Amino acid sequence: MEHLENTILAFDHWENPWTFQKFVLSHLDTDNRNVFNHYWTIATAAELWNHSDLILGCKACHKQLRKQTPLSDAAIAAIVRAVSYEWN
Repeated sequence: MEHLENTILAFDHWENPWTFQKFVLSHLDTDNRNVFNHYWTIATAAELWNHSDLILGCKACHKQLRKQTPLSDAAIAAIVRAVSYEWN
């Protein structure tokens, strides 16, 4: 789990947020890729992003990830940030 979280936090190309998922996956082994893909599925659930206000979607996503994953708030925030660009 530490390697997964460190990889998430290592992403620093926020000028190209659409590369986040590919970056993270390319630096993980199979087991951690599967875990990350599960977290990504949680984060991209349409019901979290059905709000007209992007901030509400971000808050809902953050809350869901905090409830369902052991990730730190910083790692969750990075995932939420990346996903929000897909829904923006």
